[in-house]
Amino acid sequence: MNFRFQIGKATEAACLFLEHGGRQMNIMKLIKLLYLLDRCSLDRRNIPVIGGDYLSMRNGPVTSEILDLINSGRLMGETDRRWEQCITDRRNHDVTLETMPSLENLADTEIALVDEVWAEHGGKDQWELVAWCHTHCKEWTPVTNGCAPIAVEQVGMALGKSAAEVQRLRQEAIELNQLDEIFSVS
Repeated sequence: MNFRFQIGKATEAACLFLEHGGRQMNIMKLIKLLYLLDRCSLDRRNIPVIGGDYLSMRNGPVTSEILDLINSGRLMGETDRRWEQCITDRRNHDVTLETMPSLENLADTEIALVDEVWAEHGGKDQWELVAWCHTHCKEWTPVTNGCAPIAVEQVGMALGKSAAEVQRLRQEAIELNQLDEIFSVS
């Protein structure tokens, strides 16, 4: 079970990381920072900032939807176009912040988590982040090609949460996804 992906929060968090990084960043570094943001949020608040489908890939854990946004600029069927309005298409291995969006989706505590993740990991290049994730993200499974799913319960266990806390994390994902489904129907 995973939490539903929140494209508005993903766009704003990515833009904050890009702003911290001088407006341009290696795509693998950005992908890792966004994954680590959710991981930190799950540890502290029992909910992610961005959500989505987490995957183990050769270079460590990723959020599938972030990878799709970076590779194609949009998600199939998604009506929110702020990502493509704010962040350039990938050029070589970098993306650039074109326009800083208003921060209407991120709570102050989530912005503080972005700042905290940047303070801890922003000075690392993409390969240092890959190595850090390989060592510290116990939910990640080494794969030679392709990917393997990472459930939010695996992240919880890797963070040292008790069985009851992991079950609550799963239940929280189910309940929030149901609420999101109810309120997103027009």
